Amino acid sequence: MDTIPPVGFPLPTQFNFNYAGVTSPNMVGGTVGAMYLNGKYYFNRWNGTYIYRYNADGPGNGPGTFFDSLTYAGAIRDLATDGTRLFGGNAATGILEIDPNTGATVKTFTLTGGATRAIAWDATRKGFWNTAFGGNIFLHDTNGVLKQTITSTLTGKYGLAFDTIPGQPAYIWVWNQTSTTAASFHKYSIATGLEEAVYQFTLTGTSIGSAGGAEICVVNGQRLLLANYQNFALAGYQLPNGVVPVEFSSFSASANGNDVLLNWSTATEKNNQGFEVLRKTANGEFTAVGYIGGNGTTLSPRNYSFVDKNVPSGQHTYRLRQIDFDGSYAFSSVVEVDVTAPSQFGLAQNYPNPFNPATTISFNLAVDSKVTLKVYNTLGQEINVLANATYAAGTHNLSFDASSLTSGLYIYSIEASGVDGSNFKSTKKMILNK
Repeated sequence: MDTIPPVGFPLPTQFNFNYAGVTSPNMVGGTVGAMYLNGKYYFNRWNGTYIYRYNADGPGNGPGTFFDSLTYAGAIRDLATDGTRLFGGNAATGILEIDPNTGATVKTFTLTGGATRAIAWDATRKGFWNTAFGGNIFLHDTNGVLKQTITSTLTGKYGLAFDTIPGQPAYIWVWNQTSTTAASFHKYSIATGLEEAVYQFTLTGTSIGSAGGAEICVVNGQRLLLANYQNFALAGYQLPNGVVPVEFSSFSASANGNDVLLNWSTATEKNNQGFEVLRKTANGEFTAVGYIGGNGTTLSPRNYSFVDKNVPSGQHTYRLRQIDFDGSYAFSSVVEVDVTAPSQFGLAQNYPNPFNPATTISFNLAVDSKVTLKVYNTLGQEINVLANATYAAGTHNLSFDASSLTSGLYIYSIEASGVDGSNFKSTKKMILNK
């Protein structure tokens, strides 16, 4: 049996992964997922609490070898992603935000407009398209505010997919269950709200391969419309590729004390304005920590590096947001790095030394500590208080500007009181040479 598109369907088949015969794990128990993220395909069971992940090493870059299974909240028909998290409608007024690495529910967004089952993330409008089986299709922002409504009379909407290319019209694809023997893709214009095309799929048998989830993902540089034929197969259909502004060839991260060195390379670039460096800690959100300019348009490989200084101890995740000159953007893959706290307290010699007029003073904390760091002259008079606060375990750098001081010998001293009751004191000398 196969999932053959109807005559006139404009998208060639990239792969057809028939999982009906897979018994380990049992893939025919309510499997509806149609998702690709971080190099893995995600299959979730709506009537169970399992997500199955497959490597993209099958024919046509489709699912191949089984990777692992995750436990999640369950009861989700359709998955969406913002490139970092998974999202799924809970068949009520909520959208669950799911950690794609653990399956844990991170947050719940409350929406209105019927029982949300099919969803898609709209990166342009920063919101979710959502719908029940029946009724209209809505766009809400992440605060639940209604932004747009598309009128729909479809009654079996299982999957939504947001389709956009920079500079081109945007669309919503709807994967709809028409009957026990047919399913259909409906293509709606976001600009007009009108249905522009309908493609009717005849199923292989009564209730065999009915509509499941849908999503548009980039797999090894190819934009694919993923469609799950529930409990039967996942198919990937080739969408036209837009201009890919940057082709990443590598991205890595390594820790050196409390500094994290990021290195990445591009094979080609087109209209590349630059890269925003994003960092996420534990269950937090990605935040910008730096920016590196790009090379515009080039067919030659380019190498980049960035040092994220004074990173707190713990595990951190990094990704790049590549920004085009027209404001469009794309994300890199993610990399993880562990920053380990120093095993003992320490106060380093300032650098440079001698200095004029500024220098950097570094200290290590084995545990979170209340820190006081002061500068004195040779008479023991207090000149400056560089720190009087609580600092996390790790390495910290403070800048001392002596523009208003005269040349000579100065002393800096640290006192640290750790949360575990430990105490540390140290004093060093430095020379200001104007």
